[in-house]
Amino acid sequence: MKYDLIVIGGGPGGYTGAIRAAKLGMKTALIEERDLGGTCLNRGCIPTKALLHSGELYASRLEWAECGVRAENVVFDEEAVYARKEAIVENLRNGVRTLVKANKIDLYETHGKIAGPHTVLAGEEELETEFILIATGSVPAGTDPNKRIIEGMQYAKTSDDVLSRPVEGNKIAIIGAGVIGVEFCDYLSAVGREITLIEPMERILPMMSKETSVQLSAVLKRKGVKMNLGAKVKEILPDQTVRYATEKGEFEEKFDSVIVAIGRSANFKDLGLENVGIEAGRRIEVNDDMYTGIAGIYACGDAVGRIQLAHYAAASAITAVESMLNRGHSMDLSVVPSCIYTRPEIASVGKREADVPGAKVGKFLMGANGKSQIEGLARGFVKVIADENDVVVGAELFCVRATDMIGELALAISRGLKFEEAASVIHPHPTVMESVGEAYEDIEGLATHMAPRK
Repeated sequence: MKYDLIVIGGGPGGYTGAIRAAKLGMKTALIEERDLGGTCLNRGCIPTKALLHSGELYASRLEWAECGVRAENVVFDEEAVYARKEAIVENLRNGVRTLVKANKIDLYETHGKIAGPHTVLAGEEELETEFILIATGSVPAGTDPNKRIIEGMQYAKTSDDVLSRPVEGNKIAIIGAGVIGVEFCDYLSAVGREITLIEPMERILPMMSKETSVQLSAVLKRKGVKMNLGAKVKEILPDQTVRYATEKGEFEEKFDSVIVAIGRSANFKDLGLENVGIEAGRRIEVNDDMYTGIAGIYACGDAVGRIQLAHYAAASAITAVESMLNRGHSMDLSVVPSCIYTRPEIASVGKREADVPGAKVGKFLMGANGKSQIEGLARGFVKVIADENDVVVGAELFCVRATDMIGELALAISRGLKFEEAASVIHPHPTVMESVGEAYEDIEGLATHMAPRK
């Protein structure tokens, strides 16, 4: 069989690239050996947020009486929570399958391997193609037995394990305080588990600003989370004992379950990169067209090791397909929003304040936002950053619905708007979104619901 494009990997990057190619007239095949939707849909974004939603509902029972709702003997049925999660995943997975079929994409549900510059093996079947798109995603870091990051890591749970079945026991250690770690921490603490967060850096979410890190730390501590920061794990024992060291000395503590959430590594297992001369360590090198430098071969998403986010994977796949057809780029890959689904949520895009010379900053505190008070979560802020020319270059949100609002700020940054232009848009009231408009106005000290600057 001869194709214009064969995509290896059926995650957000893979299926998005395949669908865009088909819509642009390319005869396309998609190879996926596990489940359509990849990590995001089956073992990442979607199942995690389903659990977080259930956990948030359960935790909200503590606020019901204040809202005039009284209930007794509220029970958290975690088996039902996971069943609902699976139903959501299956429904969305079937939706992807329907789209693949509707776009007349040939789906091969087997292992894909590059055999040559224009040849791909789908299982044992040899396929010919003009272009190849590598969209093989990533796996939890340290799962390769030959590349253990932590001694005894095989005795702990990965994110895949946590999302496949409920975590055993009540006393749980989470190693790693990045995005995956803090989201698991939020869910498990919300449903009553005793959580200890172990992180080698001196603060959680080190990729975010210190302000956000400190505020989320305070929220988690109020939920009963214990934090061992600046702690390097030495070993995990078979009985779920964790040995770790801090500047105060070496310690060991036994838990019911240990979760390792130390990031993800690109998945190149048996991909056949050596057959086309691609040398990939932690990632595949590509240019702005997502081109590998090997004739006809492109890569996207986690495989290129730039930004491990589903929406970046999809956008980079579209860029790759458009580059194959010499159509130019319709996606702006320089502005990529990042979202963290704790409570409150966290979202950021563009540059951080510390990285902008002569930064002009507007900040709105959520305690003054009516909708946030109504929803019972009036903690946090919206921060907007403009450069010395008044152009919006960054934003950071720590508030309810932050992940839904970051798109407006990404658009302003992508289009090079000045903060006065962004502020001129009327934001509806009462909404959480109006806090974005007030943050823009605060750059000049004109926000209505903020006290005058001293």
